[in-house]
Amino acid sequence: MARASQWHCEGCGFKSHSVHMKANFKRNLSITLFIAVVFFLGFASRELLNKKDTLTSKDETKNILLPEPKSGVYKVVKVLDGDTIQIVTGEKIRYLGVDAPEVNTRWGPEAKKFNEDKVLDKKVRVELDRPELDKYGRILAYVWVDDKMVNELLLEEGYGRVNLIKGDPKLKYLNRLQTAEAWGRDHHNGVWLDEWIK
Repeated sequence: MARASQWHCEGCGFKSHSVHMKANFKRNLSITLFIAVVFFLGFASRELLNKKDTLTSKDETKNILLPEPKSGVYKVVKVLDGDTIQIVTGEKIRYLGVDAPEVNTRWGPEAKKFNEDKVLDKKVRVELDRPELDKYGRILAYVWVDDKMVNELLLEEGYGRVNLIKGDPKLKYLNRLQTAEAWGRDHHNGVWLDEWIK
């Protein structure tokens, strides 16, 4: 009977079984570590890419549009109420020419929900007019999803009223907004339902 130190593994050429086992263990450990590192790097890079589209705090506001607002296409990351959204840069956009009910008033939750359904997590086109900022520093703009102006849709559904500030220049789409508001009022939608019932 041969002693263990003289044993020879025919498949791999090792002279002892313990040397063969150690080599297999090291090789398997190396492969396992390599797979773990590749998996971790893949997961970490995916998380970094996702963070580019989503803001987690006010400190991450990039102020791409401020102090000089620019028209462009941006992803909506949050809907604050019926007429205000937050885009991926962290900046807030207020729908120009529209005043929707506040979320804590009648028709406010419905206006916010309608706005969320139209724009949340979608890329929208922001179109500027005059004035560009409101007194709270929000960017005033027309917001488009494909070829539909969300400002106009809100008014048609009765989730807001045309909002004009005395002394401001005439809005580019004022006629469209007023027509949408009249349509909502004539069909007793949203806020106009309450007036019709009175």
